Amino acid sequence: MNEPRIGVDARPLCHPGTGIYRYTMEILKRVCDYGGEWFLYSPQKYNRSALLRPNIHHRIAGVPTSLRASQLGQLIFPIWAKRDRLSIFWSPRHQLPMFLPARIRGVVTIHDLVWKVYGETMRFPGKQIDGFLMPQSLRRADVIVAVSEFTRRELQRYFPEITSPIKVVPGASHLQGKMGRTAPDGGHNEQYFLFVGTMEPRKNLPVLLAAYKEYTQLYATPFHLKIVGGRGWGGVDANELVRQLALEAYVTVVGKVTEQELRQLYAKSRALVMPSLYEGFGLPVVESLSMGVPVITSRDSAMSEVAGSAGLYVDPQSIQDVAGALLKMTNDQALYARLRQRTGAEAGRYDWDTSAREMADLLLL
Repeated sequence: MNEPRIGVDARPLCHPGTGIYRYTMEILKRVCDYGGEWFLYSPQKYNRSALLRPNIHHRIAGVPTSLRASQLGQLIFPIWAKRDRLSIFWSPRHQLPMFLPARIRGVVTIHDLVWKVYGETMRFPGKQIDGFLMPQSLRRADVIVAVSEFTRRELQRYFPEITSPIKVVPGASHLQGKMGRTAPDGGHNEQYFLFVGTMEPRKNLPVLLAAYKEYTQLYATPFHLKIVGGRGWGGVDANELVRQLALEAYVTVVGKVTEQELRQLYAKSRALVMPSLYEGFGLPVVESLSMGVPVITSRDSAMSEVAGSAGLYVDPQSIQDVAGALLKMTNDQALYARLRQRTGAEAGRYDWDTSAREMADLLLL
């Protein structure tokens, strides 16, 4: 029997640091070990060092990053798919090529429906592309993969006409261990609250910082706040928000960090604070739990599904609600101990090896 020949839309590998990059990379590093011939397609260059194996073939056009990769992929990928005699094509990000030959089985992963629910928090081109290509991809797909039960329900809600099976293959944490905890007794010492995410409107930084300002006025010796993540778009300038609220003495905008630095930042934090307006999964939540750190996060969308019993939940649009959770996570030592004790079990529900095995079952038929 011939080995299946699987094409992959590798465009997410061009954007290290994003959640979809992490999902795509961690799955690919494992799923290719199950067999098959793999063809990774991208209009632009990416780091191939973790994916150098005899059964992985890289097709890279090498066009400038200034050109639109989505449109180029729609044109180039079907041509490559025919040449490589693919039997399956997997897109880990929302969009199958429109002109993919009908004989090729299509599998598409959906991370969220931001364009549908919170389109105002997206760049206009991204919203237009997802709004045009995602419905077509859902109709074309033989199998749809959702990254959470929440996203699966969203797909069923907004696209009830879709008859293809929807399978849940979640993300997980690539971090390990509870290293470097500095104040296990709940003391203040070097602990701080931590935010991790790209600076964009959906991450809700203005509400977080306004709530943190209120928290500093309610508590005499507040935990500091560290903001980690790259600059995004939409006019979200964390440094300017900190300056406007006169929080320079309490808030540090760290910016982008290495994987080792991120591990250290999680390990020494009191709690992750992630009051996003909308998430299809929320990788920082499971990363935090895997480091033994509880979370304050939104009760909306997928975050409560991922955090389970190890989180405090807030209305992401309520400054008072978020401030109250910060205060509770600071003052209530018994609650904090219970939440922290539950982190391991909740993080243990998510595992990259398990997710890759589930994806292999879908792709290597």
